[in-house]
Amino acid sequence: MAMTRRPLDGDLVERMISLADVPWSRRAYEEAFVRNGWHMVEDDGEIVIGWLDVWPVAGQEGVDDWWLLLGEWPGCEEGPDVVCEHPACRADCSVLMPFAFFADPDDPEQWEREQGPFFARADCLARASAADFEAEYQRAGELLRARLGEPLAEPSYRPDGAERYEVWERGGSWVVLLIEPDPLSYHAYDQAAVEVRPRV
Repeated sequence: MAMTRRPLDGDLVERMISLADVPWSRRAYEEAFVRNGWHMVEDDGEIVIGWLDVWPVAGQEGVDDWWLLLGEWPGCEEGPDVVCEHPACRADCSVLMPFAFFADPDDPEQWEREQGPFFARADCLARASAADFEAEYQRAGELLRARLGEPLAEPSYRPDGAERYEVWERGGSWVVLLIEPDPLSYHAYDQAAVEVRPRV
């Protein structure tokens, strides 16, 4: 039916990969977000990062906006500089960047009434096909391979609910390319995304 996408280039992929080199402490990740311009500032000057939330990073809401899906904040309550090794503290930490969404319903008009005009955006390819969505996934894979080499043949990390995925190991992190049902639309769309999370 249609696909919405964010133009994925080497710079954006490099930014995500660079997160894998950051120690998994809250302060280190907040500093990385500031370097990328992915933060907000309170009136008192305090840096704000919306962990456990949808976090906007670019564009105008509802028009061409893009976001990250943030998991638990890194570290633990022992302090903002602590790189926590507790498996329970690391299991739900993640930064996920969706870069393409696709839907191909049997009844597009009914689907649009139920889901709203998500594909009426400026960055929508109204006549996109499943092959176009696949091409976006493959393009992301090429960019990741150029930087990280081949993905792991048998990774110990397997993302829950993913329809397809590839995993790279970098430092203390996993870098993951995946296709999964989009949680924000209650699985109405498929989304392709790059994710960085700590190795557990």
